[in-house]
This record gives sequence, C-alpha cells and structure tokens, in this order.
Amino acid sequence: MGLFSRKKKEEVINVKRRKENLKILLDSGRPKEAIAYIYLIYNDVIKNKYDKPRLAHQTIREYAITCVNELGQKPESVYPFIKKIEDIIYGGVEPTKKEFEFTVNMFSKLFNEITGDQFRVNM
Repeated sequence: MGLFSRKKKEEVINVKRRKENLKILLDSGRPKEAIAYIYLIYNDVIKNKYDKPRLAHQTIREYAITCVNELGQKPESVYPFIKKIEDIIYGGVEPTKKEFEFTVNMFSKLFNEITGDQFRVNM
C-alpha cells in the first residue's frame, strides 16, 4: 500500500450523513426534495460501485435502462423505483408520507441488491 492507495469505493459514500440529510428534508416538510435526494443517493451508489455516472444527456429513465442492461441490475427492482421517482418529481403533486415510505422501501431493496448493506431511515 503506497501513499496514493485508494480506499474501497463503497467507503466514498457517507450513508449515515445521507440519511441525516434525508431526515432533515423530511422534518422540514420537503418530501418531494427528500425523494429527489434518494435518487441522488442511488446515482452516487452506482457511480461509486460501478464507476458508471449518469451522463449529462441521459434522462432518469435512460440511466435506469443503462443500469439494467450494462450493470446487470434487476429490472423488477430498478424500473418501479425509477417510475415512482419520475411520478413524484415530475408529477406536480406533493408526495404523502405513505408514498415516501413506499419509495424508501423500494430504494432500500435496490440499495441492498447493489451494496449488500441495509438502508433504513427512521421517520
């Protein structure tokens, strides 16, 4: 191990801090932003685990297709999650607590499939 050795990629994302930020968004009455933040966490997990960032020209859906086709993610996990994210971000309606919990649960399953770790948020 030299001076310039790299840390494990999974260590790059501070999951605890991300959960704290998510809770702050929720506690301040910003569930739509919290759900958008969940999507950003997903992007960071993919970028760090697979070195596959979302390209500037890619839509959320196009990136999801890339993740399934090129990274072997399960379509039954990725596509419903992305659909929910799109519906909430672009749907123009504030998500209910139930919708938020449902989205977090879908992300938690996906997070576990990608990292092998759990992603739980105390609400």
